[in-house]
Amino acid sequence: MHWADVIAERLSQKGDSHIIATGITPSGPIHVGNMREVLTADMIVRACERINLNAELVYIADSADPLRKVYPFLEEEHYSEHVGRSLATIPSPDGTGNYSDYFLKPFFSALDDVGVEYRVIDAYQSYQEGKYTSSTKTAIQNRSEIRDIIQDVSKRPLNDDWFPYNPTDDEGKMHGIKVTACDWPSVEWITEDGRTGRTNIEKGGGKLPWRLDWPARWNWIGVTFEGYGKDHSAAGGSWDTGQHLSPIFGSPPPIGMMYEWIYLKGRGAMASSEGNTVSGKELLDIVPPEIMRFLLTRVKPSKHIDFDPGEGLISLADEYERLEQRYHQKLSNIEHKGISESSRKEQQMIDEARKFELAQVKRHGTDHKDSLGISFSHLSTICQIKSRQEDMLSSLSRTHGINVQNPDARLLDRVNRMRNWIRSDWFPESAKIELSKSIEISNFNENEINFLKDFTKNAYSMIWDEESIQKGIKMTISESDLSPKDAFTTLYRCLLDRRRGPKLAPLLVELGQGEVLALLEMVK
Repeated sequence: MHWADVIAERLSQKGDSHIIATGITPSGPIHVGNMREVLTADMIVRACERINLNAELVYIADSADPLRKVYPFLEEEHYSEHVGRSLATIPSPDGTGNYSDYFLKPFFSALDDVGVEYRVIDAYQSYQEGKYTSSTKTAIQNRSEIRDIIQDVSKRPLNDDWFPYNPTDDEGKMHGIKVTACDWPSVEWITEDGRTGRTNIEKGGGKLPWRLDWPARWNWIGVTFEGYGKDHSAAGGSWDTGQHLSPIFGSPPPIGMMYEWIYLKGRGAMASSEGNTVSGKELLDIVPPEIMRFLLTRVKPSKHIDFDPGEGLISLADEYERLEQRYHQKLSNIEHKGISESSRKEQQMIDEARKFELAQVKRHGTDHKDSLGISFSHLSTICQIKSRQEDMLSSLSRTHGINVQNPDARLLDRVNRMRNWIRSDWFPESAKIELSKSIEISNFNENEINFLKDFTKNAYSMIWDEESIQKGIKMTISESDLSPKDAFTTLYRCLLDRRRGPKLAPLLVELGQGEVLALLEMVK
């Protein structure tokens, strides 16, 4: 059984209606690692819908959080004065709106592209509208009990003057402020530099500390499930303390599930604050949304993902294409049974089917009765060789039988993203295809030159299709003094000026007989 279906079954035992929560502090570019949390929640919502549960995904934008420092992607001179202020109250990097919206808008656009349906709850706005007022009053009234719970669970001492609310000062900042008195709904405070003042909590002047904000929102939003990153999962961490604090705010804690990080190959865990990211929008410019979803459906959330937007993307997309073919051939009509009702083999097939179904942008099933049947690796080759769209389509009509006059919309979409990827810095050097402009004969020994001359002679009489070319290569190798490995290496060096490349026969078909022979004729 797929992990999303397991969670849905657990939720069904708690009731028929559920709110699945997710969220992030929009402190910087919202990356593919953050997408994991939201897409994980979306898949659970879909799994709930499959068994006829009412489920809604709410996205909580933590815009009330303060800017903690001037991050590397920000200008020190413009943002140093805003450190400590809520993200919703400071200017965006482009000067056209507020900081949190600047990073949220492209992220929401990416969510729309991958088929996520969600309701946004803006934290700053919620504080301003009094949604947290009752919870804040509860926290202050139960200050001693909450303080003891946090100390007991987290195993870290709190100062005697600890207060369960972070007010803003007269400059709108929350950093370095100590509450000195409380006369509801106002608190008195003093700053590190000695300034004093009063803040009205009912007017949204500040926010609850994160360990209290989290269980407080579970209560007033009615959250029944929420995933959380592994930074919150340690013993005594914010998830742990939230479980103990939730009843104080009036509701049982939701079911939860820890998710691991997505690591950017060669750079470590993605982190907006460090600029180590690939944004969801950036990824969707180069990869179809269903493959982006597949990146997450194929592994349990508790497993970390090494994401490679270079060579690894080809492997990922080709894996998806193979599953798509298998789904339409064998898995589309499989009966979804519970674990106790099916064999291990049946469960493996159900799990495969669900990996594909949950990867679709469409919420139920798929719009297509078959796969494109064109691998990502082949598409990356032909899009480089055939820069003109009509030449590319004509070639695919010969090799894959596509309708040139009315090509599949999925194909056109993938070609567009593929061309974006080829132009990007992410496209791997090993996948780049360019026919050599000339051949330096001195780089080849006598046996290699003789092999190239024989292959050139045979190439003139070949029918220029994959099968004939493959037979021609094998025949030439059998009559030469080179091993098959050395012969293929020689052809790659001659044609592409590298030692390896994509499958040679289909590559030669795409390069064209005339161009290939014109190059080989340079071997004298």
